[in-house]
Amino acid sequence: MSSLFIKTRSRRSALEKLGAPAKTIAMLAGVLLICAGLIEVFTRQVIDDGLLYELEMWKYARNVKVRDLQPDLGHRHHANRDARLMGTDVRTNAMGFRGPEIAAKAQDGVARIAFVGDSITLGWGVAEQETFSHKVVADLSRRGRKVDGFNLGVGNFNTTQELALFLKAGASMRPDIIVLSYFINDAEPMPQYPRESWLMLNSAAWVVLSYRVDSLLRQFGGLPDWKKYYRDLYAADAAGWKKSEQAIGQFAQVARDLGAELIVFNIPELRELKPYPFPDVTDKVRAAVESQKVRFVDLLPTVEALDPSTLWVTVPDPHPNGRANDAFARQMTNDILPLLDRLCAARSKGC
Repeated sequence: MSSLFIKTRSRRSALEKLGAPAKTIAMLAGVLLICAGLIEVFTRQVIDDGLLYELEMWKYARNVKVRDLQPDLGHRHHANRDARLMGTDVRTNAMGFRGPEIAAKAQDGVARIAFVGDSITLGWGVAEQETFSHKVVADLSRRGRKVDGFNLGVGNFNTTQELALFLKAGASMRPDIIVLSYFINDAEPMPQYPRESWLMLNSAAWVVLSYRVDSLLRQFGGLPDWKKYYRDLYAADAAGWKKSEQAIGQFAQVARDLGAELIVFNIPELRELKPYPFPDVTDKVRAAVESQKVRFVDLLPTVEALDPSTLWVTVPDPHPNGRANDAFARQMTNDILPLLDRLCAARSKGC
């Protein structure tokens, strides 16, 4: 009997010894989970001030964008969304355009303007009434011109995606003028859409950490800085730029098919303005546009005399703010007026 008791106690002691590491691991895992939770709460409650670029882009992707499996589109806007991004309200209408609802057909005598582009056209970080698309239409209306317009800007689009969205959603609105806003990163290749991790989809802290690590690698770890990154997009063998050139040509053909006027405005990179680092890139884009017999307008002269940092949404985020949008809109209005004059003379629109 005593022998059995000794053996049982011996087995229990061995099991207890084996259980000690498991308990330690479980306790450590619990502590790590609590720490991760606290970091997440701290990120959302303290670090997230509504103006942190990486978190606001994350919210934009989660709350406004939707995946589109069309190969040359990739993503677009949800219809009828309201979000607070970079301290301002962003709404999409039933078509997924930023702004109010718009009739499928313009009223008689009204010239319709389609504003096509990426996050700059969308008006990232500025109120709806501060976007150049809104300002141009409002200014033309104040001058007595009969116009309406819609904003097809979507963040992270290249020219190929801008064309695809225009064909899918914009062409049916029968615009009379197509304003294509070109930015230097529009020559990026089609984005990849890998399956995102749970952390990237749900953790604000992970988003901030990933963005900061990427920034450090660009600064110290050998990844290209912004100047080299942009310049490489226009290398002789760059596939993205070749696709962008093709998309510009297709835009010109689509405009002709619709009987619409196409005008391309080049938006400058606002981090450095005088001297501007990319005049050769601007010349490449100009040549591609003008080879299609389409008007090209460089908007650099509208802001080059200004302090670049006064034109940014925030100091780390050089998207054009309200001041920059206002400067762009004034020049755009001046260049769109002759197109309206032609429409008025030929079709009694926009008079």
